[in-house]
Amino acid sequence: MEMQTNSEHRESRGNIQPRLIVSCVVFVVLLVFSLVSLIPANANNKNEGCFDNRRFCFELTPLSHDKTRYQVTVKRYVPLPVALTLYSDALYSHKEHHGVSEASTRKPIAHANAFLDSDDPIVLGEVASTRQFWRTMRVKWTVGDINATHDDNIKYLPPLQPAKQYRIVQGFNGNFSHTGSSRYALDFAAPVGTPILAARSGVVIDTKDDGKKGGASSRFAKHANYVVILHSDGTTGEYYHMKYKGVAVKQGQEVQQGQLIGYTGNTGFSSLPHLHFGIYVAKFHGGYQSVPFELSSQ
Repeated sequence: MEMQTNSEHRESRGNIQPRLIVSCVVFVVLLVFSLVSLIPANANNKNEGCFDNRRFCFELTPLSHDKTRYQVTVKRYVPLPVALTLYSDALYSHKEHHGVSEASTRKPIAHANAFLDSDDPIVLGEVASTRQFWRTMRVKWTVGDINATHDDNIKYLPPLQPAKQYRIVQGFNGNFSHTGSSRYALDFAAPVGTPILAARSGVVIDTKDDGKKGGASSRFAKHANYVVILHSDGTTGEYYHMKYKGVAVKQGQEVQQGQLIGYTGNTGFSSLPHLHFGIYVAKFHGGYQSVPFELSSQ
């Protein structure tokens, strides 16, 4: 059963924290996603909860030696990396028998992290009450590789061409919103419908193009449309505020530098048509870190 939740965008590539531009804020998907799960009517019997169109799912399985308790595991179903953090008041540490009583070593834990870089399930802990778990659980995630190290030899193609026609209205360390974990990002002013080209080759790891609204208020953040591309070094290139139905690529698709990926817009937390572009490294707790990058002279 798919668990539906409301997400906040990074800027959430964001389940998400904010990044933004002159009169715009980006909640990037590295996005970051921060979701609070809705509890189904059959929560007492529920043993699976999935997020982000089954990008990953949590499963509760009765312990073989104690049927009153359940092991909590998480497994990805989209073959792309994601870093997540699970929170629940019902979650306890899980330790196998090694001559020590499991009950004596069991302790409550505030959260559990998992980096899903393979299709193998990861054990996060255990619970005694499935109902309490589903009622108190929250999950935050960021797509990308937490172990990424940016290749500083890479030069990025300006995503809007010809580059001289599109002014950068907020650059690195911009006073308006390019601070902290979002300090390294660029905002390009551009009319709605301007073609966006991939600044670097990679694999499309996330997209959204169903947002129709935009405005200078955080309440519009969830409407931002975007494309996120995973690079060979594990970083992600993120393109935000695209127009409604303005995404020209699909999740899992390989793209080449200079390939059309979509069209600019003014969706989400944005007060003027523009493109927000940055390079990010995924972190736990729905976090991310922007990294400095260089554009080519093209």
